[in-house]
Amino acid sequence: MLLRNRTAPRQPSLLLPGLMLLLGALVSPPLAAQEAEPAPGTEESAPGSDEPQAGDQSLTTRLSFYNHDDSGDGNPFLDESLTVVEPVIIFDRQATEDFGYSVDLHYDYVSSASIDRLSNYPAQSGASADNYIGATVSGRWKLDDGWKASGSFSYSDEYDYDSIGFGGSVSRPVAGQDATLGLSVNAYYDDIRLIRWNGVEDGGDSRTSISTTLSWYQILSPTLHGSFGATLTLQDGFLATPYNFVVIEDPGGPPNPDLENGAAGTPTAEVLPDSRARTALYGRLRGFVSAGRAWELGGRIYSDDWGITSFAFEPRWYQTLRKDKLDAMVRYRYYDQSAADDYQEHFLTTSEFMTQDSDLADLSSHTFGGRLIWHVAERESFSIGLDYVLRSDGLDQILASFSWEQPF
Repeated sequence: MLLRNRTAPRQPSLLLPGLMLLLGALVSPPLAAQEAEPAPGTEESAPGSDEPQAGDQSLTTRLSFYNHDDSGDGNPFLDESLTVVEPVIIFDRQATEDFGYSVDLHYDYVSSASIDRLSNYPAQSGASADNYIGATVSGRWKLDDGWKASGSFSYSDEYDYDSIGFGGSVSRPVAGQDATLGLSVNAYYDDIRLIRWNGVEDGGDSRTSISTTLSWYQILSPTLHGSFGATLTLQDGFLATPYNFVVIEDPGGPPNPDLENGAAGTPTAEVLPDSRARTALYGRLRGFVSAGRAWELGGRIYSDDWGITSFAFEPRWYQTLRKDKLDAMVRYRYYDQSAADDYQEHFLTTSEFMTQDSDLADLSSHTFGGRLIWHVAERESFSIGLDYVLRSDGLDQILASFSWEQPF
């Protein structure tokens, strides 16, 4: 599924108006977990939007599109093409001066070669596409002495799993330091139906994920501010992908027509450890240049006990094209990661843990993208975003989004 930025608690406007040119959330690709953005309410939620007033309410509709074709690179044994179409509806209301809430309804239509392969088996005849439906309800509170809190509950369902999620965060200003300190915790429990690559149902399993983020927002000068943080995520349970397989090659055997490249070998289930600890450090600096112009630099360092380390660097530029009417953002992102310990491109014998998942391989990527935001009226805006990702393994990606926020 596409990785979505949920509605986060709004915080006091502490920055110059020229810094606040980015409205709405950028679409994030369905990348491996080690490249995913931090949890809502952390990296992207530095103070800066206007305080909502009691009675303010809005409806946001967004349509996102993601696609990558398989050019023959990546995993040589299977077609890795994937398309996701995701409409989202978000209702947000500031019920009182101290309490607001939002309801997020989302649906994903997922079409991929891996899912389509299941339709070849009678027991999985309805599996030519995956339909993901989910909802998130969240609330936000302003407390005494500048403290703020938020909480959320989510549920989602699709062809092969159900998921329940809980989240909460607290933040407070640091007196005399022009800073805000925050702590957030998000937890998910997934109930998984194990449907293998050949349509065989292999029972069920579960997994839990708990993520904790400590964040720090700081005004460094009248024209410069930054947000920094650290995230620790612990996962336990079934962490492999049920429909992924690993090919045990037999150089002297006959070609296997079920493999994308007709290699000689036998598919067997992907096996990965049943626990994972992931840590990430991130930071962003945004500087005011002049009215309607600002720059931003972001970076992220990641490591986990599966052997993956990664680094991301992202500069952005914000520009007002027409005062009070049209804003723009352009960005570039470089990403590089090492391979997981259990990843190999070729296996000749079985091992305790095995994967040929391209997202767990050694790879790098370059993302070029941007967003345009039209301010139709007060608190009403329309935006369009587009990103193109060049990956070193040839699995290039296109992401597009269309969003409309309307008060009522």
